[in-house]
Amino acid sequence: MSRFDGNRLQTTSLAFLALLGLGVLLHMTKSFMVPFVLAVLFAYLLIPIAEFLVKIRIPRFLASVFVYVAFSILLVGLLFLIYGALASAASSLPGYMARYSEYLNTFSNFIQSWLDIDLIEEYETLGVEGLLSLISPSAVMKTVNTSIGTAIGFISQLFLMMLFLLFLLGGRRAFIDKVLQFLHAKSGESGGTTEVLESITRQIQTYLFMKTIISLVTGLVFGIVAVLFGLDFALIWAVFAILLNFIPTIGPVLASIPPIILAFLQFESFGYAIVASACLAAVQLVSGNFVEPLVMGGRLNLNIIAILLSLLLWGLIWGIPGMFLAVPITAALNIIFNNIPSMRDASILLSK
Repeated sequence: MSRFDGNRLQTTSLAFLALLGLGVLLHMTKSFMVPFVLAVLFAYLLIPIAEFLVKIRIPRFLASVFVYVAFSILLVGLLFLIYGALASAASSLPGYMARYSEYLNTFSNFIQSWLDIDLIEEYETLGVEGLLSLISPSAVMKTVNTSIGTAIGFISQLFLMMLFLLFLLGGRRAFIDKVLQFLHAKSGESGGTTEVLESITRQIQTYLFMKTIISLVTGLVFGIVAVLFGLDFALIWAVFAILLNFIPTIGPVLASIPPIILAFLQFESFGYAIVASACLAAVQLVSGNFVEPLVMGGRLNLNIIAILLSLLLWGLIWGIPGMFLAVPITAALNIIFNNIPSMRDASILLSK
């Protein structure tokens, strides 16, 4: 092995160890880092609004206070609505689980009448005991309750996020000036470093703004369709559609599955449930395959391999919150890589 190859191997090994150590550090500090990353993402969305208020001659301090208070009121109102919807859903679950048990029994009887196989008697021989236990009503109830508990625990961290957001909004100008001074540039100059930073900031803000608008519209239409068909818990499905729409390709599918299952449990007419399910799926199909590519184009989107790897990586580091944050973080990194000539190869691998 040549000396050059040895140095290259050593550098690669050190880089891998550094990334591994960073992942462990992020995992150990997830209770602190998840609210901070959320605050940064929201700051990217709110700072342009505050700067617009400054341009129309509202004092910077008052503009920051107004944006922060308005966002806090909106967030608290949304949390109360979600909490009420979750409480209503939890109280209605036993009735749906009874209906679910009836469907399982009907399916078992159907298999027995057509194939002469008694699933209740033969499941040990068939080796599907574990599968049946996973889809049993009690298992479903346990999974739902665990998910609700996880969501409530995640919401409890929003207070810390709001604290970070307060400092980010209030001290944004001083922070930007310090960064530019550190990079030997001033905010009024047109140097290369300043232009690159401003370009990265604009592109990240554009991506987050466009993605947020598309997700909000998709969730709103999804919820309206659920209400029009009389599907229970329409607010929950709308919120799911908004959150999961930040995960391209996979998210819309995951957002559609629970309300479609509920449609078959809730409605007596099988045909009505099929029509409702088709309309819900059509909303996600149109949003993901037509509206989003038309509005955002391909340059800001990630390929499916990058999405899956980012979900796996950030899911391992931060759990469920990490999976929701995975795509926005990866998209921001992709924008940064695309603006740094020495790292554009990484951006090519991440983009479509």
